[in-house]
Amino acid sequence: MDSLGLGMIVGSALTNAAASSMMKAGFGHRGDLMDHGVLGAVWQIVTNPWAIGGVMLFGISFVFMSAALSRVDLSVAYPLMSGIVYLVVLSVSVLLFGESLGVAKLLGVLAILSGITVLSLGA
Repeated sequence: MDSLGLGMIVGSALTNAAASSMMKAGFGHRGDLMDHGVLGAVWQIVTNPWAIGGVMLFGISFVFMSAALSRVDLSVAYPLMSGIVYLVVLSVSVLLFGESLGVAKLLGVLAILSGITVLSLGA
């Protein structure tokens, strides 16, 4: 994997994590999004600036990952991108949204990082 491919994977991961964080910021405090049925949920999504920004960032993430896949094997790019997303989202969840970080989550992070390392060694 070359540095450009890695950069595109990191770009995809960061924009993906930012999009997920924006959705949490927009809807995380509102209760169940489906309280008013599917149409109510759709209306809440399309009228929420956090959701609109999140969708735009998911689109940018898609562009980055599409470009990365032209240079990097899917079996390496996707797990690497997913692992980075998980680490960024975990950090944001704890630091910005006050979510807990227990032993089980820490062990899970170590397992994910170990798997990504093994996959990357074969690249």
